[in-house]
Amino acid sequence: MKKNKWLIVVNKKTYLFLLSIPVALLYIVYDAVNTFSMSNPDVTRFLSRIGITLFLVMICVIFFVKFNTYSHWMNPDHPKQKK
Repeated sequence: MKKNKWLIVVNKKTYLFLLSIPVALLYIVYDAVNTFSMSNPDVTRFLSRIGITLFLVMICVIFFVKFNTYSHWMNPDHPKQKK
């Protein structure tokens, strides 16, 4: 039984959107080390920065999926999957 691929990467430059995931993880680790190495850590500020970082990663992953799937409105030149 053959599986239908719903995600077909045409433009290899869209993989740069997925590069946001390891960059965000490195930033979160870097920020955690800097925040919790202080004598009086500001946890609420740390959590707000993590929230913003994860929100940006979500946007990048959504863009990767949107640019590599067929959509009549957003990506009409993308090749359709064969059924």
